[in-house]
Amino acid sequence: MSDMSVLPEPELLLEANINPVTLLATDYLNHFNEVLMLIEMLPSMPECAEDIVSWRPMCYPDYFEQSTFKEKQLAISLYDSVQPQVRDQLESLVHDIDTKIMGLVERIVSVEGEQSGASFDALAFMASTEIRPLIDRVSALINDTASATDWMLAIDHPTAQDEVDRLFD
Repeated sequence: MSDMSVLPEPELLLEANINPVTLLATDYLNHFNEVLMLIEMLPSMPECAEDIVSWRPMCYPDYFEQSTFKEKQLAISLYDSVQPQVRDQLESLVHDIDTKIMGLVERIVSVEGEQSGASFDALAFMASTEIRPLIDRVSALINDTASATDWMLAIDHPTAQDEVDRLFD
């Protein structure tokens, strides 16, 4: 793939659900939101573990390659035109999300024999406090609102350590 020499008009990009500034589509977030939702449901639905264990990391172009996103070819072709700094930041955040999710997958596999809601409470809590803020940061990056929302994300999504600290206050 090579950079697109002439970018589509902003109206066309908006219509395709692609941010005209970042050239990225929020549809990519579905890859992470779906598995996060399953992890958060584990305490009440331990049978979700199988779907979570089958989840695999997928980079932006690969996600769209297999997706049903209407404008997937446009999303794929624009990826090389994304500003390198934005693309690098996206890939770094995605790497962090992938690492955290795969760590949780390993823990789910390790408690496979004891699949109970109680054994998954801590994993669901960790997913909510550690992964969701990263997904929010990817969303802000894709939507070109990162600088405006970074401070709000810290307030809306405390980390696991913040919650432990709160217990001792």
